Amino acid sequence: MSPIPFETTPGISSIPLLHGAGGAYDELIIFGGIGLLLIVLAYLSWRASANKEKRRRRRKTKNL
Repeated sequence: MSPIPFETTPGISSIPLLHGAGGAYDELIIFGGIGLLLIVLAYLSWRASANKEKRRRRRKTKNL
């Protein structure tokens, strides 16, 4: 198994994260995907919290 080549150009050093498929945009693709994942998880968490609050209010009014 050969190691991933470390490419250096004057002033810029990068390791190809997607095996060179994205060129200089590898990091943008990776970090964009991670950012999108975080946004989706935050939305799902918020939605679950809102539904839980709605259930709590419904249960509270039912007991009155």
